[in-house]
Amino acid sequence: MASSYAEWKLRASEIDAAITQIGASLLRIRDLEGVAELEGKLLLNPPRNGKASPQLAEHIDRLSIMLFGITEEETHFKYPDNFESLIEGMPEWWNVQSRANEFEDRFSTGQMTDDEAVLALLVLGVDFRDERGDPLRCTKFLCRQVEGALFKVMGHLPDVEELSLKTWESKLQKEAQLHLSRKRRS
Repeated sequence: MASSYAEWKLRASEIDAAITQIGASLLRIRDLEGVAELEGKLLLNPPRNGKASPQLAEHIDRLSIMLFGITEEETHFKYPDNFESLIEGMPEWWNVQSRANEFEDRFSTGQMTDDEAVLALLVLGVDFRDERGDPLRCTKFLCRQVEGALFKVMGHLPDVEELSLKTWESKLQKEAQLHLSRKRRS
């Protein structure tokens, strides 16, 4: 396992180097509002068999709508109501099934492991790593929404410029508070 983790880290660093070389910017998911809180909740209440608890699933859906305008459920193909009554193999069934397959092919990360999805999205300019460079726990819960927004299938990405302004503003506020608290003590 250590060698595969080392290989994964090496691959991630190679992608980082390529991104730096071309001067591209990354959307860091960990910097988005609410993601740190979600990571904490996932740490305290880990998913069972890949499924979040109902309360956590509701929290993930609210966060997903706030950040991307869609939920994970909305990224799945919607079969017509009569699909179950169609005879498998008949032209109408194949027509619907081929549309479903074509739609689902747009969302490759849904079938990947967390670490595979992190690398695939990193190549596309979205960073699903924590401050240590490891995959975020929320990767599997948000990767399809990000893919849908990236490829303009559905949803939207958060405004990176607005995000960096908010991050910068927050950093300045924290530094000002620290300065004031030090000034009061002296």
